Amino acid sequence: MVQENDGQPLPGTPYRLLQRIGSGSCSEVFEVLGRRGQLRALKLLRAMHEGSSEVSARLVQEGRALAALSHPHIVKVEEVGVTSDGRPFLVMPRLFGETLRERLDARGPLATPAAVRIAIQVLGGLAATHRAGIVHRDVKPANVFLVQPRAGGEHAVDDLECAPGALEIDHAVLIDFGIAKVSCDGLEPSTGSNVLGTPRYLSPEQIRGEEVDARTDVYAVGLLLFEAITGRGPFPVVDSMAVMRAHLHTPAPRLRSLLWVPPALDHAVARALEKDPALRWQTADAMAAALAEAQGENGGRETPADGGAGLAAPPTGERSARPLLAHGAAR
Repeated sequence: MVQENDGQPLPGTPYRLLQRIGSGSCSEVFEVLGRRGQLRALKLLRAMHEGSSEVSARLVQEGRALAALSHPHIVKVEEVGVTSDGRPFLVMPRLFGETLRERLDARGPLATPAAVRIAIQVLGGLAATHRAGIVHRDVKPANVFLVQPRAGGEHAVDDLECAPGALEIDHAVLIDFGIAKVSCDGLEPSTGSNVLGTPRYLSPEQIRGEEVDARTDVYAVGLLLFEAITGRGPFPVVDSMAVMRAHLHTPAPRLRSLLWVPPALDHAVARALEKDPALRWQTADAMAAALAEAQGENGGRETPADGGAGLAAPPTGERSARPLLAHGAAR
């Protein structure tokens, strides 16, 4: 969704709204002009929620969590502020590209090496958040943004603190920390028995309402990678209650039961999808190392060695990148 705003000022701030580029139930995202005329993305609480301390606190929590982090695979919050009418907002770099969800929907599953590279980048970002005491709790393809170069040669990752020459065709950035759990932060709202997150990507412990930790995000990366490689989740049911029951009780199928992948990759994903957190990779770094080893075992091969029903690489020729905000708009 894109809606023009004709450069109107955001009350009580130095930002001018150019266009709305995202919208959710609790917040909207705008392309804005910053203090020095630079493009930025601004996530703003909807006016209807300005009296809700819980919704406001969640947006502020998200901003504080991200502002404390600096990592090339995590969206950076540059400013957390409040408008003159009392609505909190977050300011972030304006990134261009598409989400992994959009990529999969438009082109189908990825070539295995590409999917693994994206997962390793996501795990790198998660490792940094976990060290800071933050659990994302909503890792899914819609919250992984694939940054692409901008027209005219200006890279859209200039503000991500990447080393020179570090830009890859797919530079994955983890976005939307709106329901992240922040240790020792009293701002996290009490949710009672509510389950936060997207049913297709919930861990068993989230569904049961138990404590979550880094292994919760590891489970979600296992789901994300399974889908990126096969084009479907391990539990192909559409009903939310049915998929949550499957997360709790149905063993995930092995990748190698669906297509050829290196044995080490099959093992890495299967371990990430263990129901018992104690049996999973215990850290994001450990899973990333296992995937890197599996990638070496694969030798960069894009198609099955046995000539079976493998996955085709993305179509030749890059589709032009549409300008999108690298951050979820909402809850």
